[in-house]
Parts: sequence; C-alpha cells; structure tokens
Amino acid sequence: MKFKGSAWVSVLVMLLALSTAALATEKGFLWDGTQWKDMSNDIKVAYVKGIGNMADFENAAGGSGPAACIAKGFVDELKTKSIAAVIAEVDKFYKENPTKLNLPVVAVIMQRCTKLCAPTAEKK
Repeated sequence: MKFKGSAWVSVLVMLLALSTAALATEKGFLWDGTQWKDMSNDIKVAYVKGIGNMADFENAAGGSGPAACIAKGFVDELKTKSIAAVIAEVDKFYKENPTKLNLPVVAVIMQRCTKLCAPTAEKK
C-alpha cells in the first residue's frame, strides 16, 4: 500500500514537472513563492517528496561533483525533518518575506531546513 502511494505521488510530480516544463520557454523554470502560495497542500507534499526523491536518486547513482555533494547533504539533513515541517518552514518564509516571492522554493528549503546553504543576510 505504501508503495502505491509513493508511486502515485511520483507520477504526480513527474506530470507536474512535465506540464510546467512545457509552459516554460527559452529559460529554465524553478517554482518560486508566486507559485508556492497558490499550491494546495497535496501539491506541496508532492513537490517536497519529488526533490527528496531526486536527491535520493543522485545518491544512489553514486555521482561525483557539486550536485552529488549537495544531494547527499540534502538527504542527510532532511531525513530528520517531516515533510510537514519543511512545508511549514517554506510557508513561514514567504509569509514573513513577501518581497522575496521570486526566490525559488528549493533555495528556501536549502536555506531554512538545512545547513548546506547559510540563510541570506538581510541588507541594511
């Protein structure tokens, strides 16, 4: 049963990724706060699981270089946090920083939920 749920979420994430990729033209597309604030909780869960699964895949592939290092750190750091906690941190960040809606969701997760990327210093 758990596998079926995971498979369904993975399919949903892939479909969302493919549909957003089809909408993106010329330059890359990263979901940011403008999309995040309009997502249902189910989509937020799928997003967090999707990037977690991608990091797990990168680790299993045994790659090297910066991407493999980030993926390993991401998995190691987030294994102690629940998906709900990650979503709450992202929600809180965008609520507290409405002028930073253009910051990609993955950057917010890396800054707020891991020690891999230090939070950006506020300009004074």
